[in-house]
Amino acid sequence: MDDFELVQGALAGREEDFEALVERHQRALYAFAFRLLGGDAAAADEVVQAAFVRCYAHLRGFRREASFRTWLFQIALNQCRAARRRRPEVPLDDVPEAQLAVEPAEVGWHRRIEALVGRLPGRQRAVLSLRLFGDLPFRDVARAEGISENNAKVSYHHAIAKLRRWLKEGDS
Repeated sequence: MDDFELVQGALAGREEDFEALVERHQRALYAFAFRLLGGDAAAADEVVQAAFVRCYAHLRGFRREASFRTWLFQIALNQCRAARRRRPEVPLDDVPEAQLAVEPAEVGWHRRIEALVGRLPGRQRAVLSLRLFGDLPFRDVARAEGISENNAKVSYHHAIAKLRRWLKEGDS
């Protein structure tokens, strides 16, 4: 059954159809939120839960202008933005020393990339995350962001260029 058929079933009152949508998209949505929120697992969990609650509440508003997956990721992106606005910045002096301990190279590399992605301007971070972590085509990324497909591509390439530059600067 495709997503649209499951949406129609959920609208007809079949809870198992909405549960199937959740099961189908939950992992990808969590991975997307986790990366967009800088590796904050608790915040990613909250975003995913809030996104599915909002999705369910507004399911009748899904008009098939984009795929269900794109629509769902757009909801999650908005939830991520709201979560980032609510999250207080913690001064480095307030971070417990145990959390600053040396970690294995691979974990350190992933955290470094996530930190650099977090430094990107909001639009570039969102476009990069939707494209790479949401696995959405540029057409759907553009719809989710409310921009043209060309602007989505330009934002993506600017984000990649910045990440490359920052990584190169860190290696110098």
